[in-house]
Amino acid sequence: MTDAAKMVTISIDESPLDVLCLACDSSACDFSVQQLQRRAPRPDDVVIDMKYCGVCHTDLHMAAGHMEGVAGKVDYPMVPGHELAGVVKAVGSAVTKFKV
Repeated sequence: MTDAAKMVTISIDESPLDVLCLACDSSACDFSVQQLQRRAPRPDDVVIDMKYCGVCHTDLHMAAGHMEGVAGKVDYPMVPGHELAGVVKAVGSAVTKFKV
């Protein structure tokens, strides 16, 4: 398999991904740059090289634990943000709507 083909296909055997992010460790929402580890990509995953991420006010309420009655207890460290822009870096073997 060529290097380009390896980049397009992700198998369940892949290693977890080390990621750099802004996270908070408590409801104080004191964000800091942290390196965290995400689970290994699965066949139905898309790996995105994220360039930008928006954090809305609801994300901050979630991080502060203000919505535990609705969303459950917050598991820290928390990385809020759900509005993102990036470049597809790799796709799993079961992905059909995205390409590298």
